[in-house]
Amino acid sequence: MKSFAITICHQFKPAIFSTTVVFFFMLFFLNAFAQDPETDKLKSRVDVLEKKLAAQDSLYIKLLKKTHPSSRNEIENNSFSGVVISGIKGITLSIGGFIETDLIHDMNPMGDKYSFTTSSIEMNPAQGSENLTNFSVRPSRLSFKGNNADNSFTTLLEFDFEGSNGNTTPRLRHAYVTFKNWGAGQYWSNFMDNNNFPDILDFEGPNATISIRQIQIRFSFNTGKSNNMAFSLEAPGSDVTLPLTWRSKNVFPDFTMSFEQQFHKGASHLRLATLVHPISYYSDDGNLKNTFGFALNFTGSIQVSKLDNINFQATGGTGFGKYNNDLGGMGYDAFVNKSDTNKLSTANQLNFFAYYNHWWSSKLSTALGGGYVTMGENKNFPEPGTIKSTSYASTNLIYYPNNNFKFGFEVLYGNRRDADNQIRNALRFQLTFFAKI
Repeated sequence: MKSFAITICHQFKPAIFSTTVVFFFMLFFLNAFAQDPETDKLKSRVDVLEKKLAAQDSLYIKLLKKTHPSSRNEIENNSFSGVVISGIKGITLSIGGFIETDLIHDMNPMGDKYSFTTSSIEMNPAQGSENLTNFSVRPSRLSFKGNNADNSFTTLLEFDFEGSNGNTTPRLRHAYVTFKNWGAGQYWSNFMDNNNFPDILDFEGPNATISIRQIQIRFSFNTGKSNNMAFSLEAPGSDVTLPLTWRSKNVFPDFTMSFEQQFHKGASHLRLATLVHPISYYSDDGNLKNTFGFALNFTGSIQVSKLDNINFQATGGTGFGKYNNDLGGMGYDAFVNKSDTNKLSTANQLNFFAYYNHWWSSKLSTALGGGYVTMGENKNFPEPGTIKSTSYASTNLIYYPNNNFKFGFEVLYGNRRDADNQIRNALRFQLTFFAKI
């Protein structure tokens, strides 16, 4: 539907112009040959053209009528972004994306200089490492989208510039194909909700967010007019803390299942997803062992008024650190069992975030909210130095001159508590300029 909207927006204007020219030519022809026996037929054809022109005008206006988005995803990827570069043989190909410039000032030392990752708050900072300023264009994005007329076939190839070690080398985000109910390639995990990300400026987003892109095979289908279900098998691999002599092994893929209910004419939704996350490894005894992570993710976006909406997420389970925005890549799926040092035990975890988005006018908005991640009570919890909980909060003021630009100012606060109960806080100020292709 998005590419169809893009095609309409860029192709209706010449179509309307051509139809108008034909319309006036036929009026001239009628006046010149008023007594021609074919006059009635020509008048009928003019009436048909008038109706088609009116319908196209109506659709064009409808597509360009901006509604207030309920998430950042709708702003970055809505129907108006992109330029059609080909529309032949029933396939529409478009190119889109945006350029984002972030001006960041940290009052406290952060390991992540470009995203407000609360797990990277430095617990033992070097003297003089506070009050640091950084500029970045790393969130900028380039995407290529293709689809046929009825959207039964779609493709997405997308890159950003979040290279490793602070570099701006291109990074693959998505390489995904859908055909009817099937999807395959690298895309957002089916365990996460891609449409409840709050309208904030920080590229990382709330610490509690379930956020991961994985290679997968997905099957989705409608169970009613406003209901959708999806199942996926996603790339195997665990994120565990292992002794040097142990090693992990990819054996079983992850399995996810989701159900989504839309209401308020599609402006709101609730979603429930489940995850089964196999963890396979070799310990010192040389035997292959398996354990499993399980989790539930309840999310939603609720339009509470014409100018206000709420985005939220609550996630609980064990052994799913790999999927967490704040802890992914840090080995928090599982740790060595303290009572049986020859096996792993999954780590319990609870995540929550909520944001309130308010539009002061059609061009000015604010988001206010925060998130919390806790490892809870884990009898096998590791030694001091590992994270016990993190907190995240932010608020902003964003101005939208039109559908293609925005700029805003955001204040972010976070803290990190380790297993030894040591706590460090962080405060960040961010100014962002955003231009959509």
